[in-house]
Amino acid sequence: MTDKLFYKLWTDAIAQPDREMYISEYGYPEWFNEISDDAAEITSVLCNIHDAAHMSVREIIKEFGLTQAAFAEKFCIPLRTVEDWVRGKSKCADYYRLMLMQFLGVIRR
Repeated sequence: MTDKLFYKLWTDAIAQPDREMYISEYGYPEWFNEISDDAAEITSVLCNIHDAAHMSVREIIKEFGLTQAAFAEKFCIPLRTVEDWVRGKSKCADYYRLMLMQFLGVIRR
């Protein structure tokens, strides 16, 4: 999948909170063959992107069995910043969550 296609799928996923609506909005565009010839595989990739787009920092930390302190240390992020993201006091930018998830292997491309 090209970066351009992934960017479109990611931004569309962020904009659509409902997973089923996100998947159903695509129909069968010509770029599906860029992902796979198998409809189930395409659906799996779209689900993965949507789920990742709506994953909170708290969920990312929990997914990998890290403490907030270990997560902060792993990525050289001030602990207070991580705590604020988890509590909802401040928001982690979508592009930053994407980089973290790509590094941790949450997103399959």
